[in-house]
Amino acid sequence: MYHVASTTLYGQGTRAIILSNEGDNNSFAWVPMAQQLATLGYLVLGYAYRPQVATANGLPSQGLRDLRAAIAFIHTHHVTGITLMGSSLGGLISLKEATAEQFDALVPISAPVAFEDVQLSDTELQRITTPKLFVTSDQNDPYTSDTYHMFDVTPQPKEERIYPGRRHGLALFQGTSGPDLLSALRQFLQHYAPVN
Repeated sequence: MYHVASTTLYGQGTRAIILSNEGDNNSFAWVPMAQQLATLGYLVLGYAYRPQVATANGLPSQGLRDLRAAIAFIHTHHVTGITLMGSSLGGLISLKEATAEQFDALVPISAPVAFEDVQLSDTELQRITTPKLFVTSDQNDPYTSDTYHMFDVTPQPKEERIYPGRRHGLALFQGTSGPDLLSALRQFLQHYAPVN
């Protein structure tokens, strides 16, 4: 049984990408990215965390439950593979879920290694064998430090994109880092989660 508060599907195909929100739970921030990924041939799922996620100290673990519900939902569309892409909190819960399940690919953007009631131990990080593309900016601590640490601890295959400045999360797709990041993302997906 699954329950997702609000979902939007973009595109079609047998390879799916699930987009997990930052802590502000603004799924509309993903719309330009979702549309671009759909044009590449992916079935893209954007979703919102349920309202109780916004309660004090309830966001991370509830967000993880909602991601699991989103995964169950996308499986009903007969997909052959799933990529998890998450920004900030969404990156953390995507990484956490990948400690227990194998995916086509994983793209954590400005993800912390821990937030409130969800933490990633080094032992868990070492279990993430899914191909990973870590993304952040170089003056965005603690996210920069956390990204370096997660990249160091996780096994191959993995890639890392660190951009100049303080941009956080989806803001990295704007400004001067945007074109390079989009190109790196496309190449990463084509390699590890190619569409038919």
